[in-house]
Amino acid sequence: MVIQKIRSRRHYSNEKQKIRNFCIKARIDFHAKSEEHKNNAAHNLIYFLHQKKYLAEGKKIALYWPIGSEIDTRPSLAALNEYKIIISIACTENNNIKFRLWKPNTKLKINKIGVNFDNLEVKNPDIIICPLIGFDKKLNRLGRGGGYYDKILLKNSSAIKIGFAYSIQESETIPIEKHDISMNAIITEKFIYNKPEIKRKIL
Repeated sequence: MVIQKIRSRRHYSNEKQKIRNFCIKARIDFHAKSEEHKNNAAHNLIYFLHQKKYLAEGKKIALYWPIGSEIDTRPSLAALNEYKIIISIACTENNNIKFRLWKPNTKLKINKIGVNFDNLEVKNPDIIICPLIGFDKKLNRLGRGGGYYDKILLKNSSAIKIGFAYSIQESETIPIEKHDISMNAIITEKFIYNKPEIKRKIL
């Protein structure tokens, strides 16, 4: 039984890595093609949050600062800043993520795995918008493999979890393990996927 479990974990790990390698290459190629993608994704994100009434005054929304070919959140941050909500950015600190208060004049320190700065920590966000490497229509998320977001999503289990990605990162199936946490919605530059049924909005 133990050997079978080890083999099963290796199988999932190998399958995930194959999908991860494919999606990373596809994301890099797609990321370089057009500046419009990030603006379209921001439009869809604001549309979704507005439709779900998630932009009420005082709501706490956590995002990430883009690293490498991750879909750019800066147009989304600019749009969200127009609402009376509390915006925070994911900071990587001691192998963990903490959400820290963001304002347009916030100075960020960028490193290989994310960003860091010294603003007030924002706990218990209502909505977490996170990057991903790949996803499927069942709203399963494939991350970098470091487990940073798995831990923070588990810690904030009551938060609405939104994956932010390019449509090219969609995979037919994402292998799932016990520690993996699915999204409540995934927003791309073309489509909006959300539970209980998938809805699409094409720009």
